[in-house]
Amino acid sequence: MAAVEELKKLGRYEIKGVLGKGAMGLVYDALDPTLGRRVAIKTILTRNLDEATAKHYEMRFRREVKAVARLNHPHIVQVYDFGTEGDLAYIVMEFIEGKELKDAFDKKQPFQLKTVLELMLQILDALDFAHQQQVIHRDIKPANVMVDAKGQAKLADFGVARITDPDADTGEATRAGAMVGTPSYMSPEQIQGQTIDPRTDIFSAGVLFYQLLTRNKPFEGTGFALAKKIVTDDPVWPSQLVNIGPEFDRVCARALAKDAAQRYQKASDFAAALKRIMQGKPPEDPGEKAAPLPTGTPAPVATRASEAETELWEGVKDSTDADEIGIYLDQFPRGFYSEQARKKIAELKK
Repeated sequence: MAAVEELKKLGRYEIKGVLGKGAMGLVYDALDPTLGRRVAIKTILTRNLDEATAKHYEMRFRREVKAVARLNHPHIVQVYDFGTEGDLAYIVMEFIEGKELKDAFDKKQPFQLKTVLELMLQILDALDFAHQQQVIHRDIKPANVMVDAKGQAKLADFGVARITDPDADTGEATRAGAMVGTPSYMSPEQIQGQTIDPRTDIFSAGVLFYQLLTRNKPFEGTGFALAKKIVTDDPVWPSQLVNIGPEFDRVCARALAKDAAQRYQKASDFAAALKRIMQGKPPEDPGEKAAPLPTGTPAPVATRASEAETELWEGVKDSTDADEIGIYLDQFPRGFYSEQARKKIAELKK
């Protein structure tokens, strides 16, 4: 078999080039000659995997086809086909002329607030539709959101999705202790390996919303330290990091509630709150009292600066690079100069 990079054909599909590299293999630009349709083909190279792992990835691909087959929605990347050939398992998807949202974050691309709200409404509409079809995504993150050439969001990669209907293959269902997803975007119940429902996607969408607003994840770290933050700690609310109103704090607080019962119960509820903000109204339902922010808010700002803090601040305070000033906040998030730092960052990112 030719080297993977030199493939000319995969099944009936004609390979035209390489679009990028996925977690376990390449993603190809290809043509379906039967339908005359351009497609993207995601591959898993099974040659170096043991038999059990190879079967696991094949099962994930099969699951994605099964999950997305029922999800015909303008903001969900369509999946057309699945197959295996030699050392490759592959999945054939709708070709999107665009980039992953992750690319924008990696390049520190700023988003206008209007764009943030529009992208979130599209993602939440896709999630609401998936949940109505009894599909939980379980891995909402920037790498799984495509933004096409028109600026439209497309939710991708249902490879770890759980199909919740009674006839679903019980061998593929989520069980307590089976943690699937990407840690920084997991809900408290998910990162603890507990039983999940569609509200886990609401939490992950809340993490994504927070990141779109602030360019930071609400919970940073690895391993146990990250898990503890997700399960027990509240983030620094967005209005303390960027120049936006407290109504966004309330939306984030509800989407990121530790207890799933306190979150938005449906993606459409989350979307309705954002639509109300866009109309200049409070995010809460008419007649609904605004919930106070969780009590685990950050400690008060320091009343004096240490020598080390002052030295760092003096070194970055006149910078015109928001990331440079961000180094100070990384070290002293509630430091004596933290409010000045946040205001300057907000001004630089306008």
